[in-house]
Parts: sequence; C-alpha cells; structure tokens
Amino acid sequence: MPTPKFFQGILLLLPLLVGCSMSEGFRRQGFKIIAHRGASKDAPENTLAALELGIRQGADGVEFDVYKTGDGWLALMHDKDVLRTTNFKDVFTDGRSAKVSELSLAELRSLDAGSWLSADYVGEKVPTFEEALEKLRGRATPVIEIKPEDIGQDVAMIVQKLAIEKEVFVQSFSPRAISDFHKVLPEVTTGYLTGSKVSDDSVERAREHLRIARESGASVVVCNYKLADREYIEEIHRNEFFVWVYTVDDAAVMRLLMERGIDGIITNVPSVLRDLSGRGK
Repeated sequence: MPTPKFFQGILLLLPLLVGCSMSEGFRRQGFKIIAHRGASKDAPENTLAALELGIRQGADGVEFDVYKTGDGWLALMHDKDVLRTTNFKDVFTDGRSAKVSELSLAELRSLDAGSWLSADYVGEKVPTFEEALEKLRGRATPVIEIKPEDIGQDVAMIVQKLAIEKEVFVQSFSPRAISDFHKVLPEVTTGYLTGSKVSDDSVERAREHLRIARESGASVVVCNYKLADREYIEEIHRNEFFVWVYTVDDAAVMRLLMERGIDGIITNVPSVLRDLSGRGK
C-alpha cells in the first residue's frame, strides 16, 4: 500500500528518527491540508461523496465526525441529531427522537443525507465509521473527530481491527476521549481541539492549551483560526507541538496563517488551499 500523502513532505521541528512508526513520523512532517467533513462546500458533509471529493481536491487528510448509534454502531454525523443534514422529518412522522444516540443504524441508513445540499446528491447515505475508513485507506489520512466523550475506546478498537493505526489521526474537544483512545492505541498521533479562549494573552492561552494537550496525550493543538496569532503559534512550536486551525475558507486568511507558520489548515474548500499552497496542477 502506498504511504498516504499525510505522512510525506518536508521535515519540521524534530529530526526524523530511524525506525519510527508512520504515526510518529507524521509529527515531524510539513504543512497539511485537511478537508473539513470532506469537501463540504461542494458535497454533503460527512458522506462518502464528500470524503471522495476531499481526496480529489488535494487534501492530505479528510476530517469527519463520529457518533454512536442507539444499537452500538459508529457512524458519521456532526450534530447530536440528524435534523439539519437528513430528511428525517419526511421519513419519520411518529414523533420519535432524531438523536443519533437513539436511532438504530438501520433507521439512520434509511435517511437521505445528500438532498439537503443539492439534488445532485439525492440518496446519499450516512456512512458507518468503517465505510469511511475504507474509503480513505491508502488515499488520504482519516482525521477522526470523536464527538461524544465516552466513545474513545470504541473508535480505537475499530482502528485496531482494521490494522490502520499508522494511518490515522484522531482529534477531539474532549480530553477524556483522547485519553480513552490512547488507552487502546497509545502510539496514534492525536490532536486536542480547543474551545473558546481562556486568556486574552496569546502566550498564556497557548500554555493552557498545551497543558491540556499534554495531559490527554495529544501532540497537536487544533484551535479556532482567530486565536492563532504569531505569538500563539510560536509558543506552541517552542514547546515542540504542532498547531492546526479550523475552519478557514478565505484565501487571504489562509495566506496570512501560512505566513505565520501554521502547520495545518482545516477547510471546507481544500482545492482553494491546495492552489494557494502551490500544489495545484
């Protein structure tokens, strides 16, 4: 299997160690283009169509969100319920809950997850976690966002089952989810997604985010792009961590962040970032 592009590129902060795993090697690699929920400007988010388009638009990694269904399956969905991105109200008129955690996989799969965005995607289904991993296998790195804090080990066990520990990146807003994931797969590279700012001082803010990242076992800090000024990025790098930002679709902002030395940008329009970074064909 060819090495995913996510693990290729220039060396950054640390020397490449002989014999390191692909996941370890990732942390020493160059700038990353990450498709947010797939190429979600042009295809319905968190569907196989969006993941495929993210690959075609030049993303190194394709991010998606994972929830657990009521009958124990892991599936792709950003929100706690399916109302925004499916035709749930048309399919189920009996007053049942629209929460992912209260729907069976069969109920979830009966929904149309594409027509809300465009008639071109009528009939697109909600993928299972395993389907998403297989879609990306050997083509782009799965950037797995764990949504509920109590499914970290469930996510890890499926990654382990598919023997793709060296090919994935895992992130979460929940330190517990990251820690639980690492109990099963300690070698996988992970990122701590930060919430709102904890301080008006950029360096203090970076140090607090670094503290939480260290405690959870993460080696990448993933923050809102508005927090990533030059001082914040430099403090993260000084501590030999990487820093990514979410979610940037404006080319001028992308350019500014790259000039500041950001290590990765999560975007709904990976093709724009691809061209801006000089990788366009």
